[in-house]
Amino acid sequence: MIKLIYRLPVLILLAGLAAHAAAAENQCPPAKKTINDSNNLIMLSGTAKGDIRLVVAGMVGKDLDEQARSSISFDACSALSEEAYDYHKTEGHMTLRMSNHTVKSGDGWESEYDIAIIIDQDGKQSLVNHKQGKSRFFVGEKGVITSSTDAFTINGQPGFTTAIYDYDKNLRLLKSTARGSDPFSNDVNIYAYDDKGYFSSMRSLHASTRYLYGVDGREAGSFSVSITPMSQLTKVEECRRNDDRGNCILSYGSDREILPLAVIRRHRSTATQYQYWDQDSH
Repeated sequence: MIKLIYRLPVLILLAGLAAHAAAAENQCPPAKKTINDSNNLIMLSGTAKGDIRLVVAGMVGKDLDEQARSSISFDACSALSEEAYDYHKTEGHMTLRMSNHTVKSGDGWESEYDIAIIIDQDGKQSLVNHKQGKSRFFVGEKGVITSSTDAFTINGQPGFTTAIYDYDKNLRLLKSTARGSDPFSNDVNIYAYDDKGYFSSMRSLHASTRYLYGVDGREAGSFSVSITPMSQLTKVEECRRNDDRGNCILSYGSDREILPLAVIRRHRSTATQYQYWDQDSH
């Protein structure tokens, strides 16, 4: 329980935040939910329910050294303000490291990322693949991202990718098409929605993901399959706990990767905390 001496300043602060959010709400675009969902699918690869203010998440692998953490903040219209993501996985003699930092910039966003693959051989680590880049996301007059560019280097060699995005009449993202000098980035993604309007699936040339919901619209999990020249990977994510908005705050995941000479299984758990702009009024 908060002691009385602290209650008045806290209430004044909360009242100020609520007033700020209410004032901003009046300036938000009428279709802000759909606009934010479409933009978040492009930049964050997912959506969530409610007027979100902050998301903090952490993932830990159970079978190997695998960790991820992310922090995502949103403005009073629940549009992305900043995102920071770090990922690390060591399996056998190979380590994969990824980081990404996205910030609002003018009418769009800028994102810097770093991906490194390191091999440990006889106690000596060698960087065998390194990709660094900066992406820019450009917003059109309706508020959704219409195109993006990605300037990068792979092992010191420069490259470039551009992408364009297509929407339905309600501003829901339907398709993204990426073309450039990195063959692994060249792809077409198709996005679909169920009869209740929930984002239900995403498929590309070599992968597909299906998202599951309960009868009340709460997140239930996802199922995905991806194929590479070396393996086929199946991922299952099961939500074990939801918050009062229906967003998943605790999930368990399992992988099954089929290689030419082996089958690898992996397991992980993910915990997520959501904060909402209108949370103080509940």
